[in-house]
Amino acid sequence: MQGEKSRKGVLIGVVAGAGCLLAAPVLLIVGALTLMLLGRALAPLPIPDGEALVLRDEQIVGTWRDDSGGRLVLREDGTFTSDGVCGDFTGDDLAATTAPDPGGTWEHRESEEVETDTPMSEVHLTFTPGEVWTQYEARGTSEKAVLWTFVGDPDSGDVCVLDKVDGAAG
Repeated sequence: MQGEKSRKGVLIGVVAGAGCLLAAPVLLIVGALTLMLLGRALAPLPIPDGEALVLRDEQIVGTWRDDSGGRLVLREDGTFTSDGVCGDFTGDDLAATTAPDPGGTWEHRESEEVETDTPMSEVHLTFTPGEVWTQYEARGTSEKAVLWTFVGDPDSGDVCVLDKVDGAAG
């Protein structure tokens, strides 16, 4: 009788130990996800100041510059030229921060900001020749609009921000 109780105790101990071993990875994963979410709440993505904006075509047309001196000129006829402008370029064998060609065509689209469903403008560039493209979102205020995009993985915190330059399109 005593031996039987001892074996039941050992069996219960083994089952309990196995349960702990199975629960430990689950607890680690849940803990890691909680820390990631908490970290994102405490350190939000580096989105430029201001609200998502809807711009008119005439507000988009003109010259835009990035912090490194890159230049993007959007013309009324739907064409553009660029000189070293930053962006997140999609295409075959491209570095994510290097514009592939000096020009192409642009389109103004309206969509909704994912997190808030706020309407906003997007400027889609297609470089020619080829099918390399990038896209910027409008943000800021009507007096101080910027075009911006993440460069690479949004979690990296790398952004490209273009400020409008006063004066005529070049």
